[in-house]
Amino acid sequence: MPENTFPGDFAQSFSIIHRAFQRDVLPQYKEMGLNATSAYILLLLHQQGDSSQNELARTLVINKGQIAHEVRRLHTDGYVSQTQSTDNRTTNIIHITDDGQAIIPQIISIRNRWWQERLDNNQIDPNNSFKDTLNVLMTELKKQHQQS
Repeated sequence: MPENTFPGDFAQSFSIIHRAFQRDVLPQYKEMGLNATSAYILLLLHQQGDSSQNELARTLVINKGQIAHEVRRLHTDGYVSQTQSTDNRTTNIIHITDDGQAIIPQIISIRNRWWQERLDNNQIDPNNSFKDTLNVLMTELKKQHQQS
């Protein structure tokens, strides 16, 4: 049996990196009253503008129920507003509020800091091949998890 199981290796790398990222940044997001999903939603709205819940679910590959739950929480916290679509009365359009925009720099900073630490800890040149970078990061994160 061949050792190279590409593209499954990429999927495993992404999974490990994603879970480690969420584990590491969750305490910082919690201080802001967020979780990873709500931070992703705010960042997407900031980057791409208003969106329906269905579009958010499709883009983030998250089920509609979880998106609805997160949007309700974000709305309660004042980070997003909802309006009925003028094209489709059954569709709500989600808009990031000024309060939501105000915490975007923190979300970006948390994300960028985590990635910069990974690059620095492993002496990764951002110009390295994507595959090599993933392998180095995955190895570091596996070791880190085994030590905790």
